[in-house]
Amino acid sequence: MLLEKFLLQLIGFLSHNSFVNLMFRNFENRQKVKQEEVFSSLGLNRSLALVKLNKVLEELYGTGFSEKNGMWSEHLVLFAAFSEAKDNVNKILEIGTFNGETAKILSRLFPNSLITTIDLPSSELSKSKIYSYETKNDTIFSKREANLKLAPNVNFKEMNSLEFIHHETKYDLIWIDGDHSYPTAAIDISNAVRLLTKNGIALCDDVYLYSSVQGKNGRSVATIETLSAIKDSNLINFELIKKRLGYFFNSPKKFRKFLGVITLKNN
Repeated sequence: MLLEKFLLQLIGFLSHNSFVNLMFRNFENRQKVKQEEVFSSLGLNRSLALVKLNKVLEELYGTGFSEKNGMWSEHLVLFAAFSEAKDNVNKILEIGTFNGETAKILSRLFPNSLITTIDLPSSELSKSKIYSYETKNDTIFSKREANLKLAPNVNFKEMNSLEFIHHETKYDLIWIDGDHSYPTAAIDISNAVRLLTKNGIALCDDVYLYSSVQGKNGRSVATIETLSAIKDSNLINFELIKKRLGYFFNSPKKFRKFLGVITLKNN
């Protein structure tokens, strides 16, 4: 009797678990279809991009793309799509080098481009503990050094992104992944719009539509508010793309992250 009860409970659990897994897979499949449509509206092919990205990631890490792998997300797929669709990406700017992994991947996707990646001076990062959520800062620095050694067309600079107020160099692709809160996010985006070439593209990481506690450890709406204000001034167009497609990354909605894709409005 006890064995029968146990078996019935086990069957119920497995059935429920299979149902849940199926539900999550169906959700993700629907998101992939929608994501491909958004890519297509931007003149990009997500399927071709994944083929190219997987080839690069297999060469570097021995594994293909997965949004569950560390910091990987749809921003890498977008980079691959741009590398396939655009042949005039000569200069790239990355704001927020972190451990240098994205810069290394960009180097492989755009081998003929000059890539500038910046981050705050090491002493300031260590003091502020900005990256302490990931690992110890000294580990970040050693990983960065190792990654950038494998990226010959990448130029790393220790500097505050606000210094771009004084810069005039134009870039064809800009990846904005610095401080996501006010005032830095607003200044970074404004500088990026000013420094974009006519047909250039800028990407913003971690766009939240709902805020929590303002500041470096909260969900700030600085990016979406800044993008909306600049768009309302008739200076840019922007699209939002889901950063990840899995159910757990998108529920509840207030935790959902997007990528902002900025293009200049040519009047």
